[in-house]
Amino acid sequence: MTKPTFRTGEKVEDYLIEKQIGKGGMAEIFLAEDQALKRKVVIKRIKPPYSEREHFKKQFLREARIQANLDNPHIVQILRMFSHEDNFCIVMPLIRGTDLARVIRKAKAIRESKGGKGALSAQRAENIFLQILEGIGFAHKYKIIHGDIKPSNVLLDQQGRAKVIDFGLAFIARYGKNKKEEMSLVGTPVYMSPEQILEEEVDIRSDIYSLGVTFFNMLTACFPSGDRIKAKELLEYHLEGSLDEAQLILNEFQDIPLHIKKAILTALDSDPNNRHQSCLEFSLAIKEDAPHEMYSELLRFSLLTKNDITSSERSYLDKIASRKGLAPEETKALEIRMREDMGLPPLDFAKEYGDAYQDLLARGREKQDVYLDKLEKIYVREDRISGETAKSIRTETRKNRPKH
Repeated sequence: MTKPTFRTGEKVEDYLIEKQIGKGGMAEIFLAEDQALKRKVVIKRIKPPYSEREHFKKQFLREARIQANLDNPHIVQILRMFSHEDNFCIVMPLIRGTDLARVIRKAKAIRESKGGKGALSAQRAENIFLQILEGIGFAHKYKIIHGDIKPSNVLLDQQGRAKVIDFGLAFIARYGKNKKEEMSLVGTPVYMSPEQILEEEVDIRSDIYSLGVTFFNMLTACFPSGDRIKAKELLEYHLEGSLDEAQLILNEFQDIPLHIKKAILTALDSDPNNRHQSCLEFSLAIKEDAPHEMYSELLRFSLLTKNDITSSERSYLDKIASRKGLAPEETKALEIRMREDMGLPPLDFAKEYGDAYQDLLARGREKQDVYLDKLEKIYVREDRISGETAKSIRTETRKNRPKH
């Protein structure tokens, strides 16, 4: 039986409960005052049956510890976690502002009042979305999958800065180690990736899909699946694997740049291998027409969200550098200096090439020679590593590859 909820005026640990400000399938949310520090906080109380499952407790504790140390301006940090009457409670800072879902609804209403359609302007949506990508990408660096990305899980403070909440909760609740102990569908189905709906293995690319749906909704006030929003309807939609409906909806909006439409459709591909492989790739696709000064920002974003840059990201950065007149020596010196400033491992093109080749083998792609040629162009023909080094890396990688 569900334990009694917190009551207004009740003291829980060091916090005085003021009022309940939200309620969902997994948790109740309360506004409280930290009695020791005299500041407003938000307490999220995880409800049974989630807080009663052993696999949830272990995974949740791990995720909470990691999230508490995610120092990124676009992630709401966990200040504290405690157990009250066998229910997990998370303490977070109070973000004064609103959530993205409300912003989208308001923007839609304004457009409709003027006889238009859609929601946020392309420029405003892009500004907010790039912040979301930075937050999610930073978490991916630490192997945290959000699992429930949607506008209501993005807060906008009074300065308009985006901050993502609820990392890992839906993912942990649904994907326990014991399949027999899995709970009912957690999250909002219309934002879920095909692999989530189909109960298949997920990774960070599942978040990429949800990000694509979120960006789509920010711009159009619609969903890629059209009127299908229930799990059963979405199951059929995902089995079809068609993006025709999403394409038709996007085509109705002439003010959305073509490269942004393409970036969204890539994120929405039913095959994870065909999506953007990271938040950085998604960001680069959105910033296709980045000005000269954006090269440093794109590189900084890459190093902030992941210590390593993928071959596709390196190729895109090369294109930006070439288009803006930056010499290879300049970009290399810039990255070396930036890595030193950020306290990251030194630049290592050989390792980068090796990781890319290992990924190529792991995916089992057809026409591997074509992809290998692209790697050679990026690393060998651009004089990042020698041909002999590349050959040696390929030989060593194949030799150490696990046999199935």
